[in-house]
Amino acid sequence: MYEKMPSARRRGFLRRFVDRPALLVLWLTVFALLLVVTNEGFAQRVHLLIGQQRWGTLVGFAGVWGVCVGSLLVAAFQERLWIRAGWAAVFAFSAAVGVAFRTVSGGGITVFDVVSLWAARHEAARAAAFYGPALFWPALVLTATLVILILRPRIENASAQRWLTRMAFVPALPIIAIAAITMTKEGGGTQALPVQFVPLSVGAVTGAKLAARPSVHRRAVGIEPGDPKVKDIVVLVDESVRGDYVDLAPGNSATPRLARFSDRIVDFNYASSGGTCSHYSNAILRFVADRSDLGGPILENPTIWQYAKRAGFETVYIDAQSAFNKTPGKLQNFMTTDETADIDRLYTMDTGVPAETLDGRLLDIVLEELKSDTPKLIYANKNGAHFPYDESYPESERVFNPVMSDAAEDNPAARVNSYRNAVRWSVDRFFADFFGATELDDTVLIYTSDHGQVFDPRALSHCSVDDPNPREGLVPLFVSTGEPALEARFAGASSEGGPRTHFSIMPTVLSLLGYSNADIASEGGGPTLMEPARERTAFSSGDIFGLFSSEARWHDLDVAQSYLEEEARPVLVSKAAELRPGL
Repeated sequence: MYEKMPSARRRGFLRRFVDRPALLVLWLTVFALLLVVTNEGFAQRVHLLIGQQRWGTLVGFAGVWGVCVGSLLVAAFQERLWIRAGWAAVFAFSAAVGVAFRTVSGGGITVFDVVSLWAARHEAARAAAFYGPALFWPALVLTATLVILILRPRIENASAQRWLTRMAFVPALPIIAIAAITMTKEGGGTQALPVQFVPLSVGAVTGAKLAARPSVHRRAVGIEPGDPKVKDIVVLVDESVRGDYVDLAPGNSATPRLARFSDRIVDFNYASSGGTCSHYSNAILRFVADRSDLGGPILENPTIWQYAKRAGFETVYIDAQSAFNKTPGKLQNFMTTDETADIDRLYTMDTGVPAETLDGRLLDIVLEELKSDTPKLIYANKNGAHFPYDESYPESERVFNPVMSDAAEDNPAARVNSYRNAVRWSVDRFFADFFGATELDDTVLIYTSDHGQVFDPRALSHCSVDDPNPREGLVPLFVSTGEPALEARFAGASSEGGPRTHFSIMPTVLSLLGYSNADIASEGGGPTLMEPARERTAFSSGDIFGLFSSEARWHDLDVAQSYLEEEARPVLVSKAAELRPGL
């Protein structure tokens, strides 16, 4: 019947159909559904802000969301097809990029991610081939956004159409606003904002920053090494291991197996990390950064690999977390292909390797490398107690209960139990195997973690930029060696007390490589862990590369204070022994 209608009547039939209020309601419902399914974290962000009583931030967050939604509606109801289709393409592309990044990485895209992606743009074709199966959902989001924003019901009201035409460029305002927030927050501030806008804003901010930034090249090593103190140096950087959950007291319930080797360990107790995020702390260590280097000069420093190569050492890098890194080169923590040119052997883990086995594989590689007669520097990133904690240990090692995967709701007690199980497996068991397999002859091991953890469900576990919890910067730090003279020097410096930080680790490595303390000091480093402590225990948060500020954000850490949660205190040694006999 419809086909037999005259063309004029057909147009009238369609117009009456599309003008029906029910169709508008249906379209708005589909539009709202699109926003919900493409934007994870909105409800959690609102809940967090309410729980922390950050009312001003909540109002601002809701206001930005309101402007974004209104702008999308303005774009969708433009009368001219080319304007409507143009905005639809822009927002569809942004949503697809944001969803693709979250699908691959598990998090929202930031300016720092854009910087990394831009640096690896030459790998785009291989990355697209590698991520082919993961692109279905982003492609669906792209298509759905285009269809929904272009094929909307028509508004017949002439006055409304005139105003909509006048507001044709209003959808650009949220892009500018979010970009301004990003600049003000030094690269942050985009958490849970609409994915239809965030990638556009952070991309614009990053492009502007990179375009205005002069090229920076790492300088060559300018000091000469003497005779090295040992043949091998191993720097183990754990993941998310907080200092007060590693205990060397005999019979403790946290790390009892490690405590059996306490006579082989020089413990510097708690230390402050370089940053609150894995990538920042690792960059600070690998780039041999002093406090004064943060905010720009860090990018000019020689890497630790350059210092080691100058001293005649082979360089080895092991990344136990790379099983979850799906980028083609598996490089992370701001490592670039230029940096890898000074790494003789780079070990990564195959995708899909169970998390509970990663540190065991790392240990096998370290022990095999130590068998060689060639001097070498080994820098290794453990998988450690990376969240989700319950995936970091086998079910047979579930000592503390209830854990997060069993608890009816997310709560601090369940988080602490899951975390303690992860630490007992990835730290306690790991070092029992490590010390049981080697005496560290002519070798020095330096152990720390990248950052600590917070177990409050209302807060970030780590990587906070504004006013971070001091627990985020609380990390362990100890040294072990089979060389009695060096052990005595470390022990002497440790017994003198005084707080330590990440900023002592690489000066220590340089000293072991054979560089003199005077030359190390001339490079801005010091003191080493073989000297009395004279450091400020403070950690940084946020940007360390000077993209947004030449001044790093510093937060003091009182290592003499107890930060242990009440949920961890009642667990008795006898109860742990009862649960896991033979410890």
